[in-house]
Amino acid sequence: MFLKWLLAVANLVGGFIAASAYITSKMPTVADFSKTLTKSKLPIGLTVLGISIINIFNFGTEYYPKLSLIFGLLTGIVLSVEILSTLGVDEDIKIKAIDISDKFSVPCGLISIILGIIFILVRFLNVIEPLL
Repeated sequence: MFLKWLLAVANLVGGFIAASAYITSKMPTVADFSKTLTKSKLPIGLTVLGISIINIFNFGTEYYPKLSLIFGLLTGIVLSVEILSTLGVDEDIKIKAIDISDKFSVPCGLISIILGIIFILVRFLNVIEPLL
C-alpha cells in the first residue's frame, strides 16, 4: 500500500521536473521552485525509476496502477538520461538519447502528473469512503 502511494508521489514530482519547461512558461511564479527541483534532476529520476521497478516486482497479480508504472518508468528514464555521460557512453549515442529525452520530456511529465493526481484522488476516496 505504501509503495503505491510512493509511486503516485514519485509520478507527481518526476512529472513536474520533466515538464518544468512547459509549466514555468505557463506559470512563471513556480520558476524558483522548478529551479530548485531541477538541480536534483538525476537523483530524483533514478529514484522514480527505482520506485517504479520495485512496484513492478512487488504487486504480482494484485491490482496495480499499470499506467502509473509505465509513466513512472518513462519519467525516470527521461530524467536520468544524463547518467550516460558518467557511464562513458559514446558522445553520439549520448546526444541522440538526450534529444529523444527532450522530445518526450514534456508529454511524459504532464501525463505523469495527471496520473499521479488521479491515483491519489482514487486512493483518497477509497480511504474515506468507508467513513461516510
